[in-house]
Amino acid sequence: MAKPVERARPRLASDLTTSEATLEDEAEIAEAILTGDLSGLVVEHAHLLGCRLVGVRLTGAELRRCRLVDCVIVDSDLSGVVLDGCTLTRVELRSCRLSGLQGAAVKYADVALVGCRADGANFRMSTWERAELEDCDLSDADFGGAQLPAARLVGCDLSGVDLSKCDLAGASLQGSTLERITGAEALRGVTLGSDQIVPAALALFGALGIRVNDEV
Repeated sequence: MAKPVERARPRLASDLTTSEATLEDEAEIAEAILTGDLSGLVVEHAHLLGCRLVGVRLTGAELRRCRLVDCVIVDSDLSGVVLDGCTLTRVELRSCRLSGLQGAAVKYADVALVGCRADGANFRMSTWERAELEDCDLSDADFGGAQLPAARLVGCDLSGVDLSKCDLAGASLQGSTLERITGAEALRGVTLGSDQIVPAALALFGALGIRVNDEV
């Protein structure tokens, strides 16, 4: 079973320069504080290194084969953003809106989502290393086939989440809502709180086709 390893935090310089957010194909932006509206942006091969994004609006943007390293994203709107072939390394998203995010097959290393709304997000076949998802709304998100060994998904709303063929070995799910999840077999080897026993059992019963009937 995978053992928890502490997540590496973003490494940011103390003297970042503030600027209006602009992104172009193959651009490299380093050590900056970015703000502004980039809704609907389509960009390829852009790199953000050691940046802090504050109040940035990226609604419906398409980021193709982009790379984010050592970044912190705060109070920003990434609803409907498409991450196509992107990699995120040592990235934190705090109090962000990620509803409907398309992050399938993306590589996430040392990534944290804290207090984010990611309902209906698509994380199918994604790969996570040392993931931390805390106090997030992940309702109806799709983690089918995702790799999340030893992840921390604590205090999250996981109602209606699809975990089919997801690797959660060694993960911690304490305090998270488990109602209506599918692919409950993925809960093998996870750590739960005592208050989660009933919803987890019901999900497993459903996955195994077990019916509860007191009538003889």
